[in-house]
Amino acid sequence: MSDFCKLIKRMGIQRKYIFLLVLRSPFDALRTWMLAGLMKSVFLCLETDDAGKLSAICILYGLICALLFLYNGTIWSIYAAFSAKIEVRLQKKMLEKILSLPFKRVNSCFSGEWITKLNSDIQAAITMMNAPLNIPHVVVAIINTMLSSFLMLRSSLLMFGLTWILILPYLLINYKIVLGHIPKLKEEAQNAMSESTSAIKPLIADADTILLYDAGDLMMKKCDESSRKLMKINLKIHMRNAVSNAVLRLFGIGGYFMLLLIGYSFIYKGIMSFSDVIYCFQVRGSILAGMSMFITCLNNIKVNSVCIKRVNDTFEE
Repeated sequence: MSDFCKLIKRMGIQRKYIFLLVLRSPFDALRTWMLAGLMKSVFLCLETDDAGKLSAICILYGLICALLFLYNGTIWSIYAAFSAKIEVRLQKKMLEKILSLPFKRVNSCFSGEWITKLNSDIQAAITMMNAPLNIPHVVVAIINTMLSSFLMLRSSLLMFGLTWILILPYLLINYKIVLGHIPKLKEEAQNAMSESTSAIKPLIADADTILLYDAGDLMMKKCDESSRKLMKINLKIHMRNAVSNAVLRLFGIGGYFMLLLIGYSFIYKGIMSFSDVIYCFQVRGSILAGMSMFITCLNNIKVNSVCIKRVNDTFEE
């Protein structure tokens, strides 16, 4: 995150960026509160057979939902314009920096590495800054999880405790399997991409020379080796993400069945009504969604941080 903070400070956008984050952050938390209240109110009306109140509740929550999505769409449209302007500025600054470097420094690297820095690394920086499931959604996930936890704690301490008991192992396993290894693999993937780009370029730029010396097979073999290297690294990244998703499904379904049994016993004993149990399930789903979003965002941030470090290193040369 230090590299990211350094980059937005260099671009002079820290205040506006933080302001946009603050504007975006309440949406999921408010939607969680709205949906949980709606489900509880609807089932309470069904239990009491109050059709008039049910109609009023549906109309009220429908209007609130429409206002929330109008607000969310407006904020994201502002984000899109902001992101496009920053991407153009960042690419321009990077190109100016590369052109200002001494010829000896530029010639010391493969051309594919400079192309990667100018395109892939800049795109990764913009993705981390503004795209979904990156920094904007980290803030959203934290606020949503905190509010959902507070709502469930008020409703049932036992269900709140069981929900978090089943979430914490997932966080630990995900950190050990995914977060601890993804940055290194991503850095290897970026280097392999630079090598692959550098291997492909001569086939286009120096095709006549390659044909003259009958070096086509040698060059194609080099391209094949670099492409296979990149593919193997990306496969490792996808496998770790797949394991993370599988663990999430395992603990999610297991927790669902446990809370289902506890909710049934509470209803049978008269401790909670059916509408209260539905409320807890709705809030639990928001907690899981928030934590899943948080982990996904951390994974993406870890991946993109490698590219941002490369961008900052270039600017500091």
